[in-house]
Amino acid sequence: MVKMTRGSARSWHPGMTTVAKDDIHHMKPSQRNKYRRLGFSWSEIKKIDNAIGQGDSTITIKSAIREVTIELPPKWR
Repeated sequence: MVKMTRGSARSWHPGMTTVAKDDIHHMKPSQRNKYRRLGFSWSEIKKIDNAIGQGDSTITIKSAIREVTIELPPKWR
């Protein structure tokens, strides 16, 4: 049978959520790219974007690898 999807064919269950760059609304693409170049994952960038949308001035992102406090830019839209 021919594979009908593009990309990886890994399985996922219905409760699993994914984040893509299309989900980012409150920051400019250049800001999004800057965080991506710094090594942040899409889910971490989404958290930063949500904080910008709420009007927060700083956010602390904790992961298994690191803990980073970021001063946030103003909301784009």
